[in-house]
Amino acid sequence: MKLTAAIFSLALASAAAFSAPSTFGARKASALNSVLDPMTGQSSLDHSVINYYAGLAFPEDKILAEYVWVDAVGNTRSKTRTLPASKGESVDKLPKWNFDGSSTDQAPGDDSEVILYPQRIFRDPFRPRSDGVSNILVMCDTYTPAGEPLPTNTRAIAQAAFEGK
Repeated sequence: MKLTAAIFSLALASAAAFSAPSTFGARKASALNSVLDPMTGQSSLDHSVINYYAGLAFPEDKILAEYVWVDAVGNTRSKTRTLPASKGESVDKLPKWNFDGSSTDQAPGDDSEVILYPQRIFRDPFRPRSDGVSNILVMCDTYTPAGEPLPTNTRAIAQAAFEGK
């Protein structure tokens, strides 16, 4: 009986701890305080914040390009950059980009630069625009700074096989 009561008390205390509001100190005055949810870390779930930023006008001459690649364990990774709209017309016009490969297990920490080579462009369905210009998803391969495909770059290995190399 005592064990059951102890377990029940522990369960109640745990539930209370998880449902208690987070207290990270006083919030600084900001223009966003009227828009953000008062609980720290919850703004990503607050639809008023999402709707506010989604409703901002895009500059006509700029696009968001979401560079997407596969990491060492097969998960997708991505990062976004703003580009002139004219660069999104062709994969050949897109710049290469880099990232720290040690964070994705694709390079050692002492030599961690990985270069993203754009391979294919798709219209971004997650960030539509109403002005006739499309943001883009950029599918990328991963290479060393010397231009060698990373061992995890299976698309480059497949392409070489298809070309008989």
